[in-house]
Amino acid sequence: MRRYLLLVAFFGSTVSVTAQLQVRNEPRHHNVFENEFIRILDVYLGPGDTTLYHLHNTPSVFIRFTNTNVGSQLFGKQSQRGANITGEVSYDNLNTPRNHRVWNEDTGWFHVMDIELTSTKQKKNILVLQNPTLKLLFNEQQVNSYNIELKAASNLQLPASASGYLLISKSETVIEFKINDAVQNRIMKPSHFIWIDVGNNFSVKNLEKQAANFVLLQFK
Repeated sequence: MRRYLLLVAFFGSTVSVTAQLQVRNEPRHHNVFENEFIRILDVYLGPGDTTLYHLHNTPSVFIRFTNTNVGSQLFGKQSQRGANITGEVSYDNLNTPRNHRVWNEDTGWFHVMDIELTSTKQKKNILVLQNPTLKLLFNEQQVNSYNIELKAASNLQLPASASGYLLISKSETVIEFKINDAVQNRIMKPSHFIWIDVGNNFSVKNLEKQAANFVLLQFK
């Protein structure tokens, strides 16, 4: 009887620990970049694959890069199903932590980026950028988000930021980008990104013959 109770206690504690797995430690959430402002988790799920239960409790921006039918289940709750649409961008303050698992119900890969807003500094009063190329998606306490459609051979210049920018590609393209006086050309594919540090001027030019699409995050 004593051995049975010990086994019950062991497996109960294992379930409890698994249920509290931080999202950054979940094996399918790949930490591809981290600094004092953000942590970028790049997530790939093959057809039929399922994440472990994991905990989201940090304000986050989510960007979807595939059209995929997925299922999800909050710990101890009924499962739900939904469709993810490529190019969708959303924000969640996660004031109510989310402890769940996700699985891919489709025939192709599921790809999403979870950008955690990790800065503990006092938020700055950052003005919304005014530029006809930028379409404001949301204005939140930690971040402003914009959609960018950069026409062929067109250029976008951004003022120096007090808390940095993150430029994420939603399409495959070739760009020329300039940070202060340093100029580079780069092939960009969906989910490729460029971090622009505090105080740096930035410009990007589309070198292709068709429009390119990006998400710009302006941190506070």
